Amino acid sequence: MAPRKSTIPDKHLSHGEAFEQFIGRVYLTAVRLGTPGRAGLRGTGLSDAEIDHAMTELIARELILPSTERDVWSVAPPREAISRYASQVERRLALSLSTASEVEAIWRRAVGTGQPNPHPNFDLLGSAEDIADRLIGLHRVATTRFWWALENSAATRLLLERSAEDDSVLSLRKGMDIRIVFDTSLLDNALAMALLEGGHAQGHAIRVGNGVPLSLALCDDRSAMVDLSSFDPTGEGSIEVRGRAPLLAVEKLLDEIWQLATPFGPTVEAASRSSGDRAPLDPRDQRILSLLSSGMSDQVIARQAGVSVRTVERRVRYILDHLGAATRFQAGVQAVRRGWVE
Repeated sequence: MAPRKSTIPDKHLSHGEAFEQFIGRVYLTAVRLGTPGRAGLRGTGLSDAEIDHAMTELIARELILPSTERDVWSVAPPREAISRYASQVERRLALSLSTASEVEAIWRRAVGTGQPNPHPNFDLLGSAEDIADRLIGLHRVATTRFWWALENSAATRLLLERSAEDDSVLSLRKGMDIRIVFDTSLLDNALAMALLEGGHAQGHAIRVGNGVPLSLALCDDRSAMVDLSSFDPTGEGSIEVRGRAPLLAVEKLLDEIWQLATPFGPTVEAASRSSGDRAPLDPRDQRILSLLSSGMSDQVIARQAGVSVRTVERRVRYILDHLGAATRFQAGVQAVRRGWVE
């Protein structure tokens, strides 16, 4: 079969949905051929121009590998190659999402006053939805660290709802420096507890703090978020910041919040590893002690432990007596010292 003339105008060979469909068709043809060559591709009706353009693009995407033999290529193992390319596309999309508000702000200034941004390292965020979108974007582009303090803000609640619908929106890469602090005001929220326990199960460093002043996030050394939607549901005054000085300021505040928070973790494992002073508590009381040490109220402990509030009050008094503690705070300190909690 003689090669046909290209049906895609040269000016549009690398643009739009039609191009992606064209590239996909050529890739599947190459896969079916096993070792694709120009003669075989011509046999499917492709022109030389289409073959050259498609193979150049597929090589750039690392789906097709170049060969030392002229007009012959090889196919990269599809499962690995497609997964790698999909991850690259996802990162680009996430980066686009995380900068969408910044780009819109630039556009609004351009069509409005036309004045340059006097503070290029600060982006004002216009709504709780905007804050949530930015945080989802930061989760996706983070590569080395993600520090996050959450309190009961409008944006946090929106994020929890989105995470419940799709648990991948707040996923983080393995091997990163991850610190997450939940304010105790979130612990009676079932969606927040699901996120907390899911993060702990994945090995993330999770702590619980009483009175987290505001929601903050730090992504690598590139960006930080200040969420003020707990003070105003519209999120007025919330910002995304870049630049060394503001990032260091947010890092310092997040570290202070982290140091003041209580590690979240089950007491059962800690007690089983403890040598000598073992916790004289049954599994239920160990669970209650763990939740107590995390700063939870009796109502929240009752809900998480599946018992009544009155039972929790009675068991807390029992635990205080065993630890020789006068207050819940002292009980937490004593439990940590004895290795009953992590």
